[in-house]
Amino acid sequence: MAGNVNTAPREFLRQATRFTRLFLRPRVVKQDTQGGDTGVYAGTQLAVLQLPQGQTANALEVQDSTGGVGATGKVLFAVDANGNYSQGGVPGTKQCVAQIALTAAQILTLNTVPVALVAAPGANLAIVVDAMTFQFKYNSIAFTGGGPVNPVFHGATTNLMSGQVAAGTIQAAANACISLGAAANALTLTPNTGVDLYAGTGNFAAGNSTAIVTIWYSIVNQG
Repeated sequence: MAGNVNTAPREFLRQATRFTRLFLRPRVVKQDTQGGDTGVYAGTQLAVLQLPQGQTANALEVQDSTGGVGATGKVLFAVDANGNYSQGGVPGTKQCVAQIALTAAQILTLNTVPVALVAAPGANLAIVVDAMTFQFKYNSIAFTGGGPVNPVFHGATTNLMSGQVAAGTIQAAANACISLGAAANALTLTPNTGVDLYAGTGNFAAGNSTAIVTIWYSIVNQG
């Protein structure tokens, strides 16, 4: 009716589609164009891809014309169930990020009991650590002793980064956030080997502070 323009949001919410192996929840909340508010989506996502419980296969794939199957078939881009992604159709290669919270007890024994940051990726796959940050969260008792902290391959002691977290950073009575720089040069990559956080020289003593490690890494197919 003329002069009676409804500017209330119109919402469409559908929680099922005719696609197989997919639960797609499109959500469109958009006001009428007559109201002059085109493109308002009420502060919500335009589309949501919600994974079912127990999802282990890739959450999303862009495949070539073969459907990604056969001797020459490729998955051109994929996001796995953990949010890591692969691109370019290179089998087994993936870009990942992980975040690990360290307790005071774990920091105390970083020399004798390194903390696992990334699990072994599987046969013929090797990890390249691209970047890492160490966020130290001081509590009330300073650590003593210890040594420089850095990522290493499981069972090894060679620093995988160009920098490290100085023992003094962990011994200080202050918060800190340290970047360990770029990947170290000319490293020999060990296939199917995880990455640990290790303190050289010795264990720390005393101390009740915690830390958060964020690690960006690539998985490379050496097969």
